[in-house]
Amino acid sequence: MAYELHSLMGGNVNIVTGENIKPSYGGDEEAFLHKVITPLYRVIDTEAKRSRNGTAPHSAWCNYDDLNESPDCFSLGWPMRDDGDILDV
Repeated sequence: MAYELHSLMGGNVNIVTGENIKPSYGGDEEAFLHKVITPLYRVIDTEAKRSRNGTAPHSAWCNYDDLNESPDCFSLGWPMRDDGDILDV
């Protein structure tokens, strides 16, 4: 992800096509929002609701650290796969 961001910010050119590097999630308007942020937001929103405003037992829901450090989260990779178990809410 960092390499891709560096290439995008630096205006690097694809040596095969001669075109500017495009993000792996697509170059459509708001693609990052729709393909990366929104799916992750849905997971966090679902877990926040399960927490019942922090009153549910922790075993009943996951907080950010649980999600962020989960092997399911790491399995999403980059470019982010949309078939990861963590996204099934």
